[in-house]
Amino acid sequence: MASTGTTGPCYPEGVSLSETVVHEADSPFGTVYVVDVGDQRTLRFDSPEGALQSSILKSDPLAVPTNYVRVATAGLALTEGRSRVLVVGLGGGVFPMLLHRLLPRRSRVDVVEINPVVVDVARRFFHVREDARLHISVEDGAHFMARQGPRYDLILLDAFWDHGTPDHMKESIFLENVRRRLEPGGVAVLNIALEEQWSVESRIETFAKAFDDCAMLRGASRYSNLILVGTQAPLPSEPVFWQQLWRLARELEFPVLMESVMTFERVKSPS
Repeated sequence: MASTGTTGPCYPEGVSLSETVVHEADSPFGTVYVVDVGDQRTLRFDSPEGALQSSILKSDPLAVPTNYVRVATAGLALTEGRSRVLVVGLGGGVFPMLLHRLLPRRSRVDVVEINPVVVDVARRFFHVREDARLHISVEDGAHFMARQGPRYDLILLDAFWDHGTPDHMKESIFLENVRRRLEPGGVAVLNIALEEQWSVESRIETFAKAFDDCAMLRGASRYSNLILVGTQAPLPSEPVFWQQLWRLARELEFPVLMESVMTFERVKSPS
């Protein structure tokens, strides 16, 4: 598992790396681009200069160069079970493929992605492979969540357009359906990025209202996305969380978890 701990290339300040558009494809939701930047292969929407949606290293496809993915993985420290995980939003497939490698063989990872072109690109350019333990469904994540279906120990909400989360996945009814699809003791993990501060504050409040307890996780980089975790039962104290994270890192043989997460901050219950 050593390769999964790679944090990605570090380039000296001022060094400009050439960008190469490897693939461009129209889709029902805008143009999808695969852009290589040095050793890093990236997924972008709408333009080659669009916000980075996902990335891998060409020299080490098992690496996890995107910090928020490692921080989101820390949500597993708050679950009572790990037999079934749902990821809403495939991107380049880094998170589901990481879980596929780290979790026991009896575990299953389901992915819901609305854009069929993104699924094709993830398979062709980002080493995403389905098998008996990893399944991808092409449909709207909100529709998937609203139906009756299996419950999950962890649900990661990671669906984006180029400028943030689709509006219908910010609504309280969607988050209530997410809560309903959690196993007792399960955890919902929300990746917030590409949004203005006023919007972020609203997202935190809406998310916290849907769950009995909520906390914010932040990574080592000042550019890190904000990760929210929500549970149906009280979260542990901060010292206990760090103990649980340390045990998770050892259990998964993924030591970089301990250096990826910098803060654990409980969110006050909305009035």
